[in-house]
Amino acid sequence: MLSVARERPLDPVTLEVLRQFDRVARELALEYFVVGAMARDILLTGVFGLSAGRATRDVDLAVAVEGWPQFEAIKVRLVGTGAFVSDERVAQRLYHRVASERRGYPLDLIPFGGVELPGNEIAWPPDGSVVMNVAGYGEALASAVPVEVEPGFTVRVASLPGLAILKLVAWADRGTGDPRDAIDLATLLRRYAAAGNEDRLYGTELGVLEVVNYDLDLAGARLLGMDAGRIAAPSTRGQILALLDDPARLDRLFLDVARGLRATQDAVAAAGELLAQFKAGFQEVLFNEIY
Repeated sequence: MLSVARERPLDPVTLEVLRQFDRVARELALEYFVVGAMARDILLTGVFGLSAGRATRDVDLAVAVEGWPQFEAIKVRLVGTGAFVSDERVAQRLYHRVASERRGYPLDLIPFGGVELPGNEIAWPPDGSVVMNVAGYGEALASAVPVEVEPGFTVRVASLPGLAILKLVAWADRGTGDPRDAIDLATLLRRYAAAGNEDRLYGTELGVLEVVNYDLDLAGARLLGMDAGRIAAPSTRGQILALLDDPARLDRLFLDVARGLRATQDAVAAAGELLAQFKAGFQEVLFNEIY
């Protein structure tokens, strides 16, 4: 099992939010896992000691629910602990009470499963006017990894391939003007080899390293695409390939991923190379399954 290193502990408030939610989830027999930038930070920084890019203080949790009443029951139970308050304007957000802050520490809950409409979408109550694409969350739950975030306390965290899928879907869903998911994707593409995968690349996956002339960053991006392809459901694969095969959207994605590679010489070209390798790895899995 993976563990957060003691010399790189999580923020105490983050841990308290996770403890409080875990207690409620156990009482309600719910399956959940950590997603978003917090999942990235836990794995890349906490576990592997790598730089994770842009800082975050939000906790994002994905929760498998039977329907909207159960989702509301979770929020009611959290508020009932006295440790959280709801955001009246944002349906999925609560704030953990922190004495030194007026609003508190944000917790976003993303429901999936029984609330999904055709096309892997959810429409937030009461009027359904806010729609979110939750493609990939079922696969990300199935592939989530247990991480001991402090001694004796373990939570499930989206795996890096699962997180890459969610970041691509979220980037496509948010539309123009919000590069955050692409910036996080850039970090995953560039860091995947170093995140516990070098032994694979010099061992069972040596062919991946050979095809990119032993460039570890490119090999990591290709391996990430392969691992993402292995866990993605057919409908999710279709959405990702539609994005990666669309020249106009792909050009925008290059530019947004390049924002996460600013320290790299010719960041746009580097973004193009990393994404090309990710796509090649993703497609290779599909080709091997067919043939």
